[in-house]
Amino acid sequence: MNLLLLKLTLIPSVIAFVTLAIRKWGNKLGGLIGSMPWVAGPILLFFIFEQGKAFGIQAIQGTMTGILALISFCLSYSIFSQKLTWGPTLLLSYVIYTATAVVINYLQLNLLLSYALVMGSVLLALRFFPIPTGQPASSRRLPFDIPIRMVVATLFVLVITGLASVLGPNWSGILTPFPILTSILAIFSHSLQGSNATITTLRGLVLGLLGFTTFLVLQAYLLPSFSIVVSFGVAFVVNTIINLVASRVG
Repeated sequence: MNLLLLKLTLIPSVIAFVTLAIRKWGNKLGGLIGSMPWVAGPILLFFIFEQGKAFGIQAIQGTMTGILALISFCLSYSIFSQKLTWGPTLLLSYVIYTATAVVINYLQLNLLLSYALVMGSVLLALRFFPIPTGQPASSRRLPFDIPIRMVVATLFVLVITGLASVLGPNWSGILTPFPILTSILAIFSHSLQGSNATITTLRGLVLGLLGFTTFLVLQAYLLPSFSIVVSFGVAFVVNTIINLVASRVG
């Protein structure tokens, strides 16, 4: 299949699935589902198809930096959402995301150290996540909200993969977990259901990063020796198992 056609069909389908999952199973489980490698996985796959397997493997280290920045985004958005509307909350969270990414990238950590730092940061962030006060407001839906989400996410993937050769593997990796899907989930839950729904969704997403991060680290070790199908398949199963366990204890 043509890669452009794959991008234009796969990503919108993923966004629609995650949105419908949240509506069916609630914000916490929806956040866990949203943390699966629905967007970052295909982006890594497109890196490999378009730039080569070595490029994709090198990008994983940068992606770890992006995940640390994503954790800071989720925590800060949850905190600010209690007092602010979605506009200033999003802007402040993006600033914190960017600052975190720049600092972590400057440290030039190796993959295993980055992995340990991400896992520790997830647990620490969950410890300090705000506690929802009361129940989420009754759900409202904007007309055409799913198509809007689909278009925004697809444009992001097209831009990141299109600029990969210019950005190089490190910055391409850093931008891979950029909170585009997370922002969509946060904005819609914040504006339509209130801060409590947003906190619950983002907490579920951060909890799911335990599995998502493991998925990426496994790619660094599996891709050099196995096919893409085997590497992604094994890592996806491990990711799912971790998320199932996390949903029980988190």
